[in-house]
Amino acid sequence: MARHLEIAHDLMEGIDEGRYSPGTALPTEDQLMSNYGTSRNTVRRALRELSSRGRIDTRQGSGSTVREYRPTVHLASSAKGEPDDERYTRYVERIKDEQGVEPTQRLRVIVEAATGKLARLLDLDPSDTAGFVVIRRCDRYIGPRLWQRQLSYYPDFIAKGEGKGAALMQPEDIPRGTRELLAELGYPQTTSWDVVGAKMPSLKDSALFGIGPGTPLLVHDRMAYSGDTPIRFTKTLMPADRHQLLYFEGDMTPESLRKATDVNIYDH
Repeated sequence: MARHLEIAHDLMEGIDEGRYSPGTALPTEDQLMSNYGTSRNTVRRALRELSSRGRIDTRQGSGSTVREYRPTVHLASSAKGEPDDERYTRYVERIKDEQGVEPTQRLRVIVEAATGKLARLLDLDPSDTAGFVVIRRCDRYIGPRLWQRQLSYYPDFIAKGEGKGAALMQPEDIPRGTRELLAELGYPQTTSWDVVGAKMPSLKDSALFGIGPGTPLLVHDRMAYSGDTPIRFTKTLMPADRHQLLYFEGDMTPESLRKATDVNIYDH
């Protein structure tokens, strides 16, 4: 094993075993050179390795500190009083409990032709005048940082209808949740499927979310149906170091839900 990898491995073990706790500074470059009897270049390569793996933050002139992770729980299952769509009020309450700050939200509504994968998922014909989707883009921020982006796609024959359906065209939160609204419109959700994966961010994604080296982007796709009719496709983008996905079966009591949201995978 190359010398810089040996040093990086030893430092990572120190982090995992608690010798270097989250938020604390690592030894300086000079101290590491002395501890390991090696050159400055080798020490810097070891620190770059730790940085690329998302274990430390390094700032010029300030040294390196162990990263501290306080991920937000993303509810990936339906729970009573906790809708799995864009209902924002409950999200604010959770973030305040988990992060100690109140997030902000920016909602935008976009209408565009359905093409490719989206057209297939929603059973829309791009050549048809009705082959359009209404996109509700919900950007959630903690301070100045984009924390989560959620894109919900609705067939325009649902979203552009008169009456209650018009609420989907407004860039405003729907307190009761869009799932309940769809049911009121005659499209109760009966089934759904989820696909969750991770990918390395593009340069645009890295800039958008402020993602550092070695951090993938979680992508949670959900397709919802009313009978055989596709009614909503939702894509949620989340930096993996800031989020955890919570799934469960059966009825979840508030106390059980609280215990689940207290779990931090970085503590194990």
